[in-house]
Amino acid sequence: MFCAVRLELELPFSSSLKQKRQILRSLKDRLRRRNVSVVEAGQQDAWQRATVEFAFAAVDRFSLEEKREEIRRSLLNYEELSISQWREEFVKL
Repeated sequence: MFCAVRLELELPFSSSLKQKRQILRSLKDRLRRRNVSVVEAGQQDAWQRATVEFAFAAVDRFSLEEKREEIRRSLLNYEELSISQWREEFVKL
């Protein structure tokens, strides 16, 4: 099974595109350490907003939801950003 998530983020402490890139790079690195594929999918020119998509796989629905919840908790503790929208989709092959 796969889970794909699209996040709309607010970066209230970002004062430039360079600072935004640093925050997103840190976020991507944290997620990639958990075997999650990550891409910035929109709002590349906005300083304080970002759209990020990520995906990951697991052997069953329970494991997938457990990993998703672990990722969600870690993102909620990330002080440099706030999640304004979280959309997810589960795909079973």
